[in-house]
Amino acid sequence: MLTRDEAVAAAAAYLQTQAYPDRPESVVMLPDTAVEFPYGWTVCFDFKEHIETGDPTQAPFSPVMVAPHDGTAAHFAPTFPPTEEYMRLRASGEWPPRRLTT
Repeated sequence: MLTRDEAVAAAAAYLQTQAYPDRPESVVMLPDTAVEFPYGWTVCFDFKEHIETGDPTQAPFSPVMVAPHDGTAAHFAPTFPPTEEYMRLRASGEWPPRRLTT
């Protein structure tokens, strides 16, 4: 099980090395937003440019990261379903959705 600090660090590492390697200094983690679920932690981030200017065009499109308790790589939460539902589906094994065959 990850601690809050480990989850924030895992999300930051992913953002700075995988998602935004061209601007790692712009990533600002918001550890006070971290929420623990049975599947893992969610934690939000922002960009320094958005914080400094308030310009919505400088904000991340999807600011929620997921750090699974099992140690697999941190990843973006999907924009749908809502984060709480996604975390419930992951914990129950119902995500990813199964494809229907015809």
